[in-house]
Amino acid sequence: MANDTGNDPVRDAKAQFDKAFRRLEAAQVRLQTLAARPHADEAALRSARFAYDEARLFWLSSEAALRSAAIADSYRHCMNRLVVVLEGDSHVAESIALLLRLRGFRAKVMSHHSWDEERSIEPPSAVIADFGRKPGRADTQVISRLKVTPSTRMIAMVPPALLSDDWNGFDTVLAKPASIDTIIQQGILGNGHE
Repeated sequence: MANDTGNDPVRDAKAQFDKAFRRLEAAQVRLQTLAARPHADEAALRSARFAYDEARLFWLSSEAALRSAAIADSYRHCMNRLVVVLEGDSHVAESIALLLRLRGFRAKVMSHHSWDEERSIEPPSAVIADFGRKPGRADTQVISRLKVTPSTRMIAMVPPALLSDDWNGFDTVLAKPASIDTIIQQGILGNGHE
């Protein structure tokens, strides 16, 4: 579906993909034709192999761009939803935030200790908390302060051994590691078994 400016990222990515595929087909035909000749010129064959490899990389790149555009388009209804990712492991939190941004969410990584400086933050649509252990009192206080509206979805990501514990206050508890699609579908959007 095109947006108001007439720019459709999926259509544009599909056009690039088609162009790359045609280029790859042409390079493949040329390489196969030269390789089938019993006394093919080595320089021409090397050049054809190079052109084929280059076309294949371009095709793979355009395929990845098309997949990304299609994924982002499928989450268009999520655009501008703020998701706060509480920092457990900073690398994990940053990765989750980046993957959420790629799917159209606005994601903010926040330290458990920075809440007091961030009181002006708008109400998030969801809060994702990554735990390696049962949350302590400070964690519980931060989490309860972040649930500022009844519609804010609270998601805990925990080691499988802690799944059966009482996670009062959380709408969804996911076993780590959880894929970004699981986090979105079961956690943020609440579609699925919890």
